[in-house]
Amino acid sequence: MLDEVIDGVDKIVKGHGDRAMDVVNIKISKFGGLTKAVLARDLCVQLGIAMTLEDSWGGDITTAAIAHLAHSTPTDYLFTATDFNSYVTVSTAKGAPQRHNGRMAASTESGLGIAPKMDVLGVPVVDIK
Repeated sequence: MLDEVIDGVDKIVKGHGDRAMDVVNIKISKFGGLTKAVLARDLCVQLGIAMTLEDSWGGDITTAAIAHLAHSTPTDYLFTATDFNSYVTVSTAKGAPQRHNGRMAASTESGLGIAPKMDVLGVPVVDIK
């Protein structure tokens, strides 16, 4: 598995060309967000590379993004996905995916399907209206 060195599609293409991986770790923040991680995921599917889908770390909000990315990935290419909110002690959103019997499910609600707990997160740094 290639992990920490994977931070762009160029690295995926090079790793594939070098036959350096059977599995690759797609970390959402290393790609610059969910949209770019989806593009990397789609490239891996086209190249036939299995994936672990996660991020560098996170809680409820990150886990919700990971769960949605995992659910939209063809099962033949989904090696694992990480539920980071099970590793932290503070919940930052209501409705976040929870692991049950080794599995988690993304919400069917709109967006990420969560409601951020602003009393926990604090005052926004930027408020765009």
